[in-house]
Amino acid sequence: MKKAMRDIFYNTRSKYFLIVNNFLAALTLVSVLSIILNTVAALDSYNTIFITIEYAATLFFTIEYIGRIIANQKKPLTYIFSFFGIIDLLSIVPSYMGLFNLTYLKSARMFRILRFLRTLRLIKLTKKGNIKSGTLLEEEDLLHGYKLRIYIFSLLTSVVIAGSLIFIAEWPREQFANIPLSMIWSAKVILGGVPQIVPETLFGELVTIMTRFTGLLLFGLLINVVGSGLQKLLFGDTKSKK
Repeated sequence: MKKAMRDIFYNTRSKYFLIVNNFLAALTLVSVLSIILNTVAALDSYNTIFITIEYAATLFFTIEYIGRIIANQKKPLTYIFSFFGIIDLLSIVPSYMGLFNLTYLKSARMFRILRFLRTLRLIKLTKKGNIKSGTLLEEEDLLHGYKLRIYIFSLLTSVVIAGSLIFIAEWPREQFANIPLSMIWSAKVILGGVPQIVPETLFGELVTIMTRFTGLLLFGLLINVVGSGLQKLLFGDTKSKK
């Protein structure tokens, strides 16, 4: 059992690895999209579909969480308290809160959006699987593509999470009536714009500060990605010339 779990979740050469991880990636994206659309009042008629997607995703993510613990049987705490272990746990716990009707904790269910961070694991695994054998030039091309994917996923993740947090903080204000509207606000803040809508709550102000700081970090990452690309375009592969 332990070996099978390790092959499925950690062995990039296993025939089951890509199948399982691609399925979990697609399920993650569908689940996050469902959470976002579920906040739009005009789509209330699809609520049953959204709930079905939520608990189906929660079931599969729970199985995955248990499977990863089994795969790390000798040192399960290493996974449980790792970054991705915590993210995996936070992505399923809020759904169980709703299942047991913990009304006073229902606002925490919005933190299901953190499961979008699960996609960062896929980039990490892609790097392990692709950036290996080959010429130095090929490896550098793959590494540059890896950095670009990191930036794009980080940007999307930041917009979604910041939009969800400001939605929690400022709802039911009309300007933050749902997550898609809130994501427009977060995108403006992250990309350096000055949004016309100012948060009214203390939590909203804290989210704004956090979002602006995240925008600065992403800008630094973008400079690194674009800079390395321009250097290669203008001066060629300096390492291969040595």
